[in-house]
Amino acid sequence: MRTIRPVGLLLALLVAAACGSNPTAATTSPTPATVLDDHFGFIVGNAVRRESDTKPLFILGIPNDTVGVVSPDGTRLAYLLNNELHVIDIKAGAQPRTLFAMSSSEGAMYLAWSGDGTGLVVGVNGPGAAVNEGPPAYTKLRVVEVVGGAPRDVISIPNASVVPLAWNREAHLISAYESTQSGAGAFDVVTESGALTRTGTRDGLFVMQSSRDGHYMLGHGDPNNAVRVWVFDSYEHGSELRAASDEHVATVAWRPGTSEVGVLFHGDRLELWSSGGARRTIVLPAAPASSDRYATLAFRVDGKGVVISRQSGVEGSTQTYAVAVDLVTGRSVVVPMIGNGPLAGTSVRISA
Repeated sequence: MRTIRPVGLLLALLVAAACGSNPTAATTSPTPATVLDDHFGFIVGNAVRRESDTKPLFILGIPNDTVGVVSPDGTRLAYLLNNELHVIDIKAGAQPRTLFAMSSSEGAMYLAWSGDGTGLVVGVNGPGAAVNEGPPAYTKLRVVEVVGGAPRDVISIPNASVVPLAWNREAHLISAYESTQSGAGAFDVVTESGALTRTGTRDGLFVMQSSRDGHYMLGHGDPNNAVRVWVFDSYEHGSELRAASDEHVATVAWRPGTSEVGVLFHGDRLELWSSGGARRTIVLPAAPASSDRYATLAFRVDGKGVVISRQSGVEGSTQTYAVAVDLVTGRSVVVPMIGNGPLAGTSVRISA
């Protein structure tokens, strides 16, 4: 699980057209070049691919099963391996650097970038309880500069499994949530000096997520047709956005560079919601019949495009069906793929 001031302070919409509520049909373009941008690409495991090419452009010097977090500008990958935190530039020939190692009695699963891409915060867990019997003895929020240097423990929160969401260096605050067996528990705001403010969240939040810049949070869960959004340090002043009907949401994600939330519905449409109430609907090309409808939203780093992928299992095989959409023009191109293709990956910036 990844887990979200007054609403009037949220950013204005990046695209003026998004201020309307009328549906926009995504027109399938016969020329992918009008939709895809090869200044950007995707990373899947250790393979980096351009948006328009299914073949790897280059292979990073990391294990091919690596799962990491891409920096806000899309140029670096941070990941945990062998109880160490590593970072690698996303370019051909790059080699990973180790930022720090944890002791044998500790471990970590979750990390987050600072909004300016200069630092990382890791949730370092102490010895854990037996499986399904409780949280670890503690979680330390440990920060480190990407350029290197000694890591520092900001706070140790006892008897809690804490998932860092964002590090807002401008406000000197870290946002996180406490994971429980039933979903996302308390929302935590921690100052860089170690002061903790814990806020209880409503029941039913299963997922919390930060925008790339660390300014905004979202929560999604039950009811499935609602998304709660708030500024990073003020859960109680957030607002709950709901679909017009009880139609279930497939997945949600922040659109980079904006305060818009991308909301993908099972019924093959994407909506962009702002906290102020403005919405834009993009009607997508119909996807083939699917059994599980597992879906992902991979927004381009610059926020101008998105790749929507869905996976379906058919007689033991897995098919990935993907649609790339230019969010400025509304044009789209269907990109069918087999297996966990690049369009199910994470958007990155391709170095020249």
